[in-house]
Amino acid sequence: MPILRFLIILLVLVNAIALAAWQGWFGQDGTRSEPERVTNQLKPEQIKVLDDAALAALQAEARAAPAPAPAPAPAPIVVPPPAPPPAPVVEAPPPVPSVPKACVAFGGLDDEAADRLMRQALRQPDFTARDKTTTDVTSWWVHIPAHPTKEAAERRANEIRAKGWSDLFVVGENGSRPLTISLGLFKSAASAKEQVRRIQAKGVSGVAIEERGDTTHRIEIRGPAEVLIERVSEWSDAFSGATRENCSP
Repeated sequence: MPILRFLIILLVLVNAIALAAWQGWFGQDGTRSEPERVTNQLKPEQIKVLDDAALAALQAEARAAPAPAPAPAPAPIVVPPPAPPPAPVVEAPPPVPSVPKACVAFGGLDDEAADRLMRQALRQPDFTARDKTTTDVTSWWVHIPAHPTKEAAERRANEIRAKGWSDLFVVGENGSRPLTISLGLFKSAASAKEQVRRIQAKGVSGVAIEERGDTTHRIEIRGPAEVLIERVSEWSDAFSGATRENCSP
């Protein structure tokens, strides 16, 4: 019993000491009141009252301080363009069937017949005509080419006579080669060249040699085969003296 009583008394004393400490009876409150806590947080000894000059200096320092770098702008989102619509399929037109072509030639025509056949052929739609001439040389003509007027031709002839060459004549205005000065017609090229040499030795210039002979024509006509065949029989009758020949279409 004495021990139990001692423990009870000790427990009461411990509780009394704890209560006194909590109430601040020992000079310091373990659970400080709110006003005291606020006072300790403010720390009045560290508070300084600034005058106008000091305040202006602080504001200047704040303005001079570098501004924080702006955050980089987010990268733009690139939206790919929409794919173009597929090109419409264009069907090719059906091929145009080719028209067979043919060619026929008439040879041995003189100037008048060749001209008449050319005009008749070219009057036909889709026809073409080509004249190929052949000259069988029979002579060589020594002459001075035509002059613009009769007076000019006579004046040039007198100049040649004055140089000692009188074997000449001026072709009249109604001739085949009007106002040309003829200096001779020869059966061979060598004789014509010798005549030119002798005339030039007299100091005469501008002398020319022209081959002369019978000229024949070969007319080639091309066109649609079906139509050309019909026309060929007509032309064969109209130009009976011509020779019908084949040619490449």
